[in-house]
Amino acid sequence: MADFRYFAEHNGQTVQLDRVWHDGSVSTKVEHFFGRAPDGTKVQAQRKIQYKAFPSKHECDARCINATGRTMQCECSCGGKNHGKGAFNCAAVS
Repeated sequence: MADFRYFAEHNGQTVQLDRVWHDGSVSTKVEHFFGRAPDGTKVQAQRKIQYKAFPSKHECDARCINATGRTMQCECSCGGKNHGKGAFNCAAVS
């Protein structure tokens, strides 16, 4: 069985979401998943990672941080926390 992990930026930090649920739409895209941040806040998932069953737990590098795709695969020591972080951009609203 696949081990999917969901991450989002919350209060300036990357957090792994707990108690993840789908919004009920037909789409399985990451933006249709929500979960709870460690402080209990409802947060929309921004990255979906499939963590390998037997990871090598190697050091993260540019391949991890700049990863893209619908479902990224991870086996490094971050557990998926850094995957796609370099590819994620947001604009500040003033």
